[in-house]
Amino acid sequence: MNPQELAQQFIDALHSLEQGSEENVENLAQLFSDEARLTNAALQLAGRDERGKDGARHFWTQYRRTLGKAYSRFSHVTTDDKSAGLFWTTQGQTPDGVDISYEGVSLLEFGDNGKITFFRGYYDTRDLTIETKA
Repeated sequence: MNPQELAQQFIDALHSLEQGSEENVENLAQLFSDEARLTNAALQLAGRDERGKDGARHFWTQYRRTLGKAYSRFSHVTTDDKSAGLFWTTQGQTPDGVDISYEGVSLLEFGDNGKITFFRGYYDTRDLTIETKA
């Protein structure tokens, strides 16, 4: 698969998690390599990251638990031979009924096997009205 197709595969799996149940986290986790590194603005502030498929499961489970049923709209997807940049806006409502809306960019880097080896989400944590754990 080329990076554009791999990026779409990621977007489809994310939408499945956002609009479905937490059980759909496995669809996302399987897109990551065993050596993958995942981070975002909140994790970076905490001095942490997640690693491998287990880290991906934890990362996306926390995402789903924190944001509840949200939906990410992707305005632009840019790719080169080994990576993709995804520009998005996420809106929804937390499990506690708090409306959320924030925007950012996610960087995906792919290994030779098409698995995601690096994920970083860039966004301004001040845009969230809730404290994130992922």
